[in-house]
Parts: sequence; C-alpha cells; structure tokens
Amino acid sequence: MKKDKINNEFDEIIGGQESRELTKNEHDKIREHRRKLYEERSSDDKVNDILTGFRFKLRNYADDKGSGNVVLLGEFIDAILSQMEIKKKHFAEYIDISPRNINKYFSGERKFNIDHALKLESMFGISAKILLEVQLKNDLLKAKASNKDEYNKYQLKDLLSKA
Repeated sequence: MKKDKINNEFDEIIGGQESRELTKNEHDKIREHRRKLYEERSSDDKVNDILTGFRFKLRNYADDKGSGNVVLLGEFIDAILSQMEIKKKHFAEYIDISPRNINKYFSGERKFNIDHALKLESMFGISAKILLEVQLKNDLLKAKASNKDEYNKYQLKDLLSKA
C-alpha cells in the first residue's frame, strides 16, 4: 500500500500537469522514489546498468570527432571500478598488472596493451577494438596538440614540387 502512495504522489508531481517549476519538496519526493526503485533492483540488474553506461560512454567518446578533450582509458576504467566498489589492487592482480603500477595505467603514463584490452573485453563486454581506439584517439589528440606546427608543414604539394 505504501508503494501505491509513493506512485500516486509521483504521478501527481510529474503527470498531466502543464509544465511548471517543481518545488524542493517535489524534487525530494522524486529523488526518494527513484532511490527506492533503484534499491529494489537486483544486484545483477545494477551491475548491468553500470556496464551499459560504461559501454555507451566509451563508444561515444571513441566516436566523438568534435571534442579535443582527452579522457584517458584509465579514467573510464577507474570510474567503473569505483561504481562497482572494486579495489584497484584486486583489479590489477586479476588482469596481471602489478598493483604498484596500476596508477600509471590510470594516469596514462603506461598504456594498456592488446592483452589487457582482450581481458577487459571479456570482463566488461566491450570490444577490445573500442578500448584501443580510445587509447589511440588520446595519443593522436596529444600529439596534434603538442606538435601542431610540426605536422602542418607536411604538404603533398611541397613534395610534388620536389619530384
């Protein structure tokens, strides 16, 4: 019966009314309702939601041509580990990275290799290709930003004029 009361209050707040500014109390009721719905979900459903979000974020970032912002693969992985409450040390040991060095991977000081990408593909259900594309995209963005003038001087017309 309590659930029906919450649903009715929720429906009253967001249902069929003309658009208007919600009160703090109404926002609080919506947040509470969403929190309760989330708590009622199974742990498998919660993990699947986290993984789905992770996959979308990686794909969107890899496909985004407009942004020049670098988001390291390690930042994505660190975020999902935090959401799933997995310690970096356990993650590192599980994929055969020294726990002393895991922060170097997350900071971009070291690169995840193909072997790591295949392990992550198996764990998280995201293509190793996407994982490596994120890393490659970042390498290209960094190189272009730091050596823009260096690369712009190479023009096909210059080469043709020397032939």
